[in-house]
Amino acid sequence: MPTFLRELIRPAAELPEADVCLLGLPLDHGTVLEGGRAGAVGAPAAIRRELRRYHKTYNLEHHVSLDHLRIADAGDVPGPQPYNHAAHHQRIRERVGELLQQYPRVVILGGSHDGTYATVRGLFDASGQRPVGGINLDAHADVKDRADLGSGTPYGKLLREGFVAGSRFTEIGLHSNLNTWDDINFLNQQDATIVPLSHVQSDGMPLYMERALRRALAPAFVSFDIDAVAQAFAPAVSAPSSDGLTPRQAVEAAFAAGTHASVRLFEVVEFNPVYDRDFMTARLAATIVTAYLTGLAAQLRA
Repeated sequence: MPTFLRELIRPAAELPEADVCLLGLPLDHGTVLEGGRAGAVGAPAAIRRELRRYHKTYNLEHHVSLDHLRIADAGDVPGPQPYNHAAHHQRIRERVGELLQQYPRVVILGGSHDGTYATVRGLFDASGQRPVGGINLDAHADVKDRADLGSGTPYGKLLREGFVAGSRFTEIGLHSNLNTWDDINFLNQQDATIVPLSHVQSDGMPLYMERALRRALAPAFVSFDIDAVAQAFAPAVSAPSSDGLTPRQAVEAAFAAGTHASVRLFEVVEFNPVYDRDFMTARLAATIVTAYLTGLAAQLRA
């Protein structure tokens, strides 16, 4: 019986059929466009390292074993050389669409949050080109109305262009003074649901995740921007904040996402290993991915 998670992960070429497929997005240009800290390009390698050296296949809290999971790893989607941001996004969209035609679920290891504009369009393509639902766990709404592909724009573009249905979209964990009136007003106009950080802190994560997952329907995505977690726990992000979610709340959100069959795309984004301390943020990112996989294992055993 396998003891470590690394024993379950195999290259996609060796595992053409699997329960889930990992895909790395070495991407940080969108964060730089926002004036944020470069370095998220190194996120996939750092998360994989912690997945392989730290986590075991048994979860005590839920009394579930992951040893039956088949986990493929499709590597990374590198940017073109010389670099072209729009072309990189197109590559990501095509690759995610291909993988979702082959595998029932894809887990994204990222990478700046603008990548979600491409990954969700890949989910849209694989789902018969119909609007999808989803959840963004984030300190920021990321709905800016701009032409560029910055990390603050993905959900604005996805909603305005009809890839995501507003009534099936939820923003969880938005900070009180990090979002503009225009952004919140836009989300309200789109009939999206907003759960401020203060609501999660007072009522708990499971309540709001379950509501959001039911609202999202299928097919759905869950994107976890790790800057939603307080800087004390996650210093290595592109845009750190002193307030935020706790690691416990992050794990609860990821586990809940894994238990729902409607979720075909799960992401951890905006991890920036350049600024990590003793691998603490890399380990948290890997723990979030492992919590999702644990929820998936529980779902498949049910």
